Amino acid sequence: MTFHKLTVSLQSRSYPIYIGSGLTRTSSAVELVPIMRGQNGVVVTNETIAPLYLEQVQKWLYDAGYTNSAIILPDGEEYKNHETLLGLYQDMFAAGLQRNSFVCALGGGVIGDLAGYAAATYMRGVDLLQIPTTILAQVDSAIGGKNGVNMEGGKNLVGTTCQPRVVISDVDFMKTLPEREILSGLGEVLKYGLLAGDDFISFLEMNKSEILARDPRSLATMIHYCSRIKADYVVRDEYDRLGVRAALNLGHTVGHALEKMYAYKQFTHGEAIAIGSAAALMFANETKLLADTALQRALQLFSDFGLPMQIPEEVDIDKMIEIMGRDKKAEDSLSMVLLHGLGDPHLEKNIDLSKLKNVLQKCKQLQL
Repeated sequence: MTFHKLTVSLQSRSYPIYIGSGLTRTSSAVELVPIMRGQNGVVVTNETIAPLYLEQVQKWLYDAGYTNSAIILPDGEEYKNHETLLGLYQDMFAAGLQRNSFVCALGGGVIGDLAGYAAATYMRGVDLLQIPTTILAQVDSAIGGKNGVNMEGGKNLVGTTCQPRVVISDVDFMKTLPEREILSGLGEVLKYGLLAGDDFISFLEMNKSEILARDPRSLATMIHYCSRIKADYVVRDEYDRLGVRAALNLGHTVGHALEKMYAYKQFTHGEAIAIGSAAALMFANETKLLADTALQRALQLFSDFGLPMQIPEEVDIDKMIEIMGRDKKAEDSLSMVLLHGLGDPHLEKNIDLSKLKNVLQKCKQLQL
């Protein structure tokens, strides 16, 4: 069994990220199970993932000496709320979880958020294992400890920080991932390309066909790139208090507003981030921060991977800007992460709303 390994080295403790194929399936994979305080726990997953991988992951834990039961939640962003969380607490209590038990999150970003929040708060905190099953979760939400649930006012308005004991990113999960979910994950991957600059962008440009064909080696290298970038930001700003991790919100200001306007039903998260990233690129170029050549290269990359860039014609831009101002990342004035060059992100405050409105209108007709 071959795999990439990263270590997230925090002040309090460190934890590994393993990236490869067959990481919860082969006989030697039990070596990747971390040593935990207790011997029993629960695997939290959803109705889609359970019939595909639950038995496999439960056996992986059993073979490593950990008894576990399963909690299966409904699938969908609309269930990432306090009602589902309360039911999860009750199921954990019914399963006999104690202070030294563990929670294993098996699923995408919604499961990771719910299980992470529950692990951080149940009996004031139990061990957490993250086994993300989507590209989006493997490259982003499973790393860094942040979790949250949605409220009527917006996404992730209530949350905690709960660092996992381990992250297992098995690219074999991509074999059963719907095509749209692959593209959704790539929306976040390309955001990392914009943050990292030429080296990673060149890799994506040269390996587009292999990535879209779900070649395991190419996927593992891609996820390793992204995980390394995310881990670097996390190490420098674990609790998101220094402003370092703000760069990771590239594309999210517009993206989150777009998701909310459609009640999280029209776009996947990655699609919304792709549209938001395109808007941020356009605005950076319009305000003379980003060169024309960099803009064209970035937009071409999104186009080559088949990701959306246009804001739908029916979107009320004034309403969108209003929602952006209420986002949890907003302070006294609207801020956005903008590129001064590929690989050179900056958090820009006091955004000129008149210029932003004009650019967002242009994004309705965005074409290469």
